[in-house]
Amino acid sequence: MVRGHKNPLHHGLPARLRKARRTAKLTPKAVVLRMGGDQALVREIEDGKRLPTVGTLARLAAALAVTPAWLAYGIGEPAMGHRAATCDGMGARLQGTRLQAGYSKAAVARLVGLSPSAYAKIENGGQSGVDVIESLAKTLGVSPGWLAFGVGPQQYVAPRRGRPPAQSPADAR
Repeated sequence: MVRGHKNPLHHGLPARLRKARRTAKLTPKAVVLRMGGDQALVREIEDGKRLPTVGTLARLAAALAVTPAWLAYGIGEPAMGHRAATCDGMGARLQGTRLQAGYSKAAVARLVGLSPSAYAKIENGGQSGVDVIESLAKTLGVSPGWLAFGVGPQQYVAPRRGRPPAQSPADAR
């Protein structure tokens, strides 16, 4: 961690996963059985040894009945709405945002430290880690929750910390 720089939003993923799992009263093995996958997956994520792809994260969120944007990035509320979110359409959202911003594929790839072919795979519907999607979202000025899962506002609004803004006497009436 560098002083003066915020930690990436995905850094809280292990703690949010542990909290959601404990709230659901599930063991790591039970979560994996609900979603399918590698037996060590949940433990490795909770221990900070593994970062999942957004597809894996969407399946984890569905198994735990939480929103994937909250689980991955701490955006919004943990309680899931009426349907489980998926990362379907992520490539199209990425392409549309890139074109709207006026970037080429190579320029975005360079800005986030990817090869042009790796970036093209994501834009063509491939999976990527929550860290890469967060970097892409930050570069393009959109919410990583919206980019990955199509939920929430397109623009990321960081929660305010500290005291609420002061009201003038006229506002109080």
